[in-house]
Amino acid sequence: MNGGRRMRILMLTQYFYPEVGATQTRIHEFARNLIDHGHEVTVITEVPNHPIGIVHEKYQGQLLIEEQYDGIRVIRVWVWAREKKNFANRILFYLSYMVMSFFAGLYFRGRYDIIFATSPPLFVGVSGYLLSIFKRCKFVLDVRDLWPAAATALGELSNRRIVEMSEKIERILYKNADAIVAVTRGFCEFIANKVGSGDKIHYIPNGTVVDLFKPQPVDEQLKKSLGLEGKFVVTFAGTLGIAQGLGSVVHAAKLLRHYEDIALLLIGDGPVKHSLIDLARGLKLKNIFFHPQVPINRINPYLNISDVLLVSLKDDVVFDTFIPSKMFDCMACGKPIILSVNGEAKRIFEEAQAGVSVDPENFYEMSDAIVRLYEDRDLCRSRGENGRRFVIENFSRRQQALKLERVFKNLLDSPGTHPRSETLPQGA
Repeated sequence: MNGGRRMRILMLTQYFYPEVGATQTRIHEFARNLIDHGHEVTVITEVPNHPIGIVHEKYQGQLLIEEQYDGIRVIRVWVWAREKKNFANRILFYLSYMVMSFFAGLYFRGRYDIIFATSPPLFVGVSGYLLSIFKRCKFVLDVRDLWPAAATALGELSNRRIVEMSEKIERILYKNADAIVAVTRGFCEFIANKVGSGDKIHYIPNGTVVDLFKPQPVDEQLKKSLGLEGKFVVTFAGTLGIAQGLGSVVHAAKLLRHYEDIALLLIGDGPVKHSLIDLARGLKLKNIFFHPQVPINRINPYLNISDVLLVSLKDDVVFDTFIPSKMFDCMACGKPIILSVNGEAKRIFEEAQAGVSVDPENFYEMSDAIVRLYEDRDLCRSRGENGRRFVIENFSRRQQALKLERVFKNLLDSPGTHPRSETLPQGA
């Protein structure tokens, strides 16, 4: 341990390994680095099912499971997981985790100094806040997306009463958190406007694991097995969801269909995968390929058979404050990126000079950017090198974990630190 007090930390996250995604990586790296610094960390998460909604066979029929992963104590709880992603199933999915994680936190006895809850879903924060009252410890809220704003923008949430109730819960959590961590400066400003002050808000962006995502020689056998031998490959790897605006990728493939050696590869699963496949079939495209989700510890070879990596979000003003964490992972691989995101992510990307930026969901610009990189391999190499160097210097997950540790220590060491009252605030 690097000196100072040994902290006991409980982390609440709906998503965790072996599920694949930015949340899972962020929490794993936070937990792993805190343990390396001598702290005790417990994670309460769901039984693995994301994004397809089917619980892994190992965990089916169980309410609570305690296990170890990479030195981390992990408690998994039953959730209402369903393949059909309609509104009712989503709400039950989120609420079931909130209830089960709260009771798991009470059932598995232990004392904690900090409860750290990562949102969205917003209901994770509710569980964390209530547990911090019962456990008489500090509550830190991690804000990775603005919810319900993002859900409203995606059309996932439209009922006015539910939106108003969600916004009320959001304000209660912001007000009563002892500290708030946010992944973008835009989020920090949004939250500061909600609470009237930025004193307890800390900017800790997403980053990448530079030892996991890294340049490596092209695996020609893997490339051949995917039907991509001899192709200039443009890859999107991640959740195939509404937020990613991936219909534009299919339409870009249509514009590129006359380039016989350009191929687009979409790796992952998610709620819009089948509709994307149907769209590609309807357009009779032979230059776009779909591959199932790949575990994060095996994704690097897939990224490295690619010539260009793609990062995209829907064209909506709410996403101007978002920074997709996969942007940093792609940079770390030393590959040029086509970024189809505006706002804060675009500013960071252009500072890094890591590729070519296009307007979100503009498939004409996207196809032009692909052709530009296809025709200029020196540009590909230089932009890829720029990105790798930039994330090593500025966006290492290890650096972000150290920042979080300082937030926790400062919170516990600050004058006036005292156990929580066991009463809920008015309005909760």
